[in-house]
Amino acid sequence: MPYHIKKPGIPTNAGIGDIYYTGGSLWDEDYANRKVYSSKSTADARIVNTDGRNGAFNGASVVSE
Repeated sequence: MPYHIKKPGIPTNAGIGDIYYTGGSLWDEDYANRKVYSSKSTADARIVNTDGRNGAFNGASVVSE
């Protein structure tokens, strides 16, 4: 089952809705541009923030397609 990473757009009151991780340090509002992972464990590993240096993934979640 494929997975992707999404989080609420900031600021949420701007009407942006969810944004999707596209790779590198990039996020996009367009669902079609999302990076797709073949396993949940790979996507989960991408959003880990144990040392506090992965702040772009704060509020992000892994979603099955």
